[in-house]
Amino acid sequence: MSDKLEYLEAALVAGERELHCLLAGEIEEAEMLAKDRGRLLEMAWRSADPESIGQLRDKLLKLKNLQGQLTVEARRLHAELKTDLQRAKQENQRLSGYRTSVRPNPAVRRYLDKAG
Repeated sequence: MSDKLEYLEAALVAGERELHCLLAGEIEEAEMLAKDRGRLLEMAWRSADPESIGQLRDKLLKLKNLQGQLTVEARRLHAELKTDLQRAKQENQRLSGYRTSVRPNPAVRRYLDKAG
């Protein structure tokens, strides 16, 4: 197998691992794998070893499909995070509304009873 095909195969494996990390919620690990996948693709483009166009096309199509899955998952996670942040903001606003209606009792009374 040529260097290009090896790099593309390694990028495909890294992309699949990246997708599993995204599904598991391991964002930092997925980011490292995405950078590694990008590096492998750059190396594949720079490789000067001529190979069969059909094999390269098949690997590139697999990578394209994998990139689509990664994009869908990343968008889903982004939307989920956005709704969580909106929910937290609404909850914070709701709780801050109670702050104005409830006054704490002071430790010392404001008016002293002179009668007793």
